Amino acid sequence: MKILHISSVQIDYPGGTEKVIWELAKRQAKNHEVTILQTNLYQEKLKVVKEEVREGVKIITCQNDFFLGGFGYSKIFVKTLKKMWKDFDVAHIHGHGRFTSNFSMKFLNKKIPFIYSGQGFFHTKKHSFFKKVYDFFFASRLKNARFCTALTDLEKTKLLGFGIEKEKIKVIPGGIDFQKFHLKENKKKLKKYLFKKEFNKKVLLYVGRIHESKGLQTVIEAIKDMDLIFVIAGKDAGYKKILESKIKTLGIQNKIRFLGNISEEKLIKTYNAADLFVLFSDWEGFGLVVIEAMASGVPVIGSNNGALPLLIKNNYNGFIAENNEELKEKIKLTIKDKKLMKKLRKNSIKFAETFDWKNIVEMHVKLYMGALKEYGR
Repeated sequence: MKILHISSVQIDYPGGTEKVIWELAKRQAKNHEVTILQTNLYQEKLKVVKEEVREGVKIITCQNDFFLGGFGYSKIFVKTLKKMWKDFDVAHIHGHGRFTSNFSMKFLNKKIPFIYSGQGFFHTKKHSFFKKVYDFFFASRLKNARFCTALTDLEKTKLLGFGIEKEKIKVIPGGIDFQKFHLKENKKKLKKYLFKKEFNKKVLLYVGRIHESKGLQTVIEAIKDMDLIFVIAGKDAGYKKILESKIKTLGIQNKIRFLGNISEEKLIKTYNAADLFVLFSDWEGFGLVVIEAMASGVPVIGSNNGALPLLIKNNYNGFIAENNEELKEKIKLTIKDKKLMKKLRKNSIKFAETFDWKNIVEMHVKLYMGALKEYGR
């Protein structure tokens, strides 16, 4: 089968959607012919490698011409898709509120079957008028998809709201390489390796973009009086200076560690060295980092927003915090109660194992085959 993945952002960008696309593509490439067609939205200033082959996957990158509030526009993307679409059996379009998704769904209609995965939808009221207008036109094009995937039942409800038939929506969560994240190394040794003299302290970890929407400012306020290290691993999305200013005002520079955008090997070790993971976002369409943390045997404390309450079960694999005070309370409770921590770790690993990529890839390939059959190909 010849599969085309379409993305507005390069798969090297540190985002959940891009990670899902790459993990799917490289595994599918073991048995199928796979191509990723992408633009360099968000990374326009970086040098573009127009075409390359990586782990059996052909990757074609088109220059993004206009940012347009994150919607993007690429003239070369249009030209490239029009030229190459005939070479594929099925297309998988990723991302909501993107030019690449919008154009591809219109252009590919009645040409080849395509699957659509939003990987999250609009969730803030910012520019709400324009978002409503976009969703109105988007819905008519979305109906051309043979199937739509939803990361959770929350996304399924959103798709139903667009008028998509229930039978065309398949709930398929994000995945992880469980064995890769589930290290058997001693936690204390990893702490000593990563944090030197402070390895006896508890480690609270966050992984993701340094952005205001991720609630890092709230976490910093919550842990200011706690004897622990708060480790932040991820790329600055324009909020780091503000965060550093707040840290300095609180006088807790010695408690915070910014690791930046680290390698996968170091990231996995950092997960396994942590005692507790936190994600206090305004919204999460899924929250793949939550599953990665759990696979590493790290319980998670999250906000009561988006898909997080669907992944984090109170007193089972972590806790949901409704507000700032609850966040502080749950962190203190978990790091002090050894018996509770042991239970949460055990259940976190058990829960995460069901998200192994092997299962997720099989579900997608089965969906592609169903789309081809329905299309009569």
